[in-house]
Amino acid sequence: MVSKKYTLLAILLLTLGVTSYAQTTGWDWKDSSVVPVKSTTQYNEFMQNTNPFPAKPRNAWEFSVGGGPSSISGDVNSKLGLGGSLTLRKALNNIFSYRLGYFGSYNVGGNGTYHAYGPYATSDVTAPLSSFYASEYKNISHNLAIDLVASLNTFSNYRGDPTSDLYVLAGIGLGISATKIKNAAGVSYYERNLPQQQLLYARKHQILFSTFDVGAGYAYKINKKFNIAIEERIISPVKHVNYLVGYNTQTGTKNIYYYTAFKLNFNLMK
Repeated sequence: MVSKKYTLLAILLLTLGVTSYAQTTGWDWKDSSVVPVKSTTQYNEFMQNTNPFPAKPRNAWEFSVGGGPSSISGDVNSKLGLGGSLTLRKALNNIFSYRLGYFGSYNVGGNGTYHAYGPYATSDVTAPLSSFYASEYKNISHNLAIDLVASLNTFSNYRGDPTSDLYVLAGIGLGISATKIKNAAGVSYYERNLPQQQLLYARKHQILFSTFDVGAGYAYKINKKFNIAIEERIISPVKHVNYLVGYNTQTGTKNIYYYTAFKLNFNLMK
């Protein structure tokens, strides 16, 4: 029989832990209901003091809904917009997890004078820097992505009561976007000057393009089935797309989405 002091030491380590899994599911080392069938033997041995380590808990899906401010960088300034997200996350091990997600945003901007080499890419690139007036634009975008998430503070495999999760992420996806602008008379119309060769698909004002994203976040557990989080996410087209803000110029500042999310995360476990 393993000495009881080893068991007490293991329990102490569990108590001191702040996070275990790559998602903040939470578990009680005495609760047999969270132990998968294949780990029943290890659970019984631990409870009988013949194994110093508790069984790893059942892995659950995490569903998340989020919302917060968003913006788009580019040749034309973006005002603070609104973004939203829905995601499903599943742990692969104690550090890594994967996440499927939808991210949408509504952004406005323009209505000012800007400087560039040829708005709408109609001027010679050797032309001198000129100013142009950009009418107000409105952009609605959608992004579907798959991310790899890495928890930074999961250095122990056997922590019994996780309370927080500091993580980074990176992934790839598909974006679809539609932008409309106003003319000088204040009449809305759709931007149609879209370079087809830079896109997966373009039809009138709607465009489809591949994306990659990076981000970081922090989650805090309220109970074993619910945690809250804040996350910063940057979404960039893979190719040089510079007309999501309604104007593409010869200087062509690449358009990039910025999204700060306040998230409610639910662990889908029985």
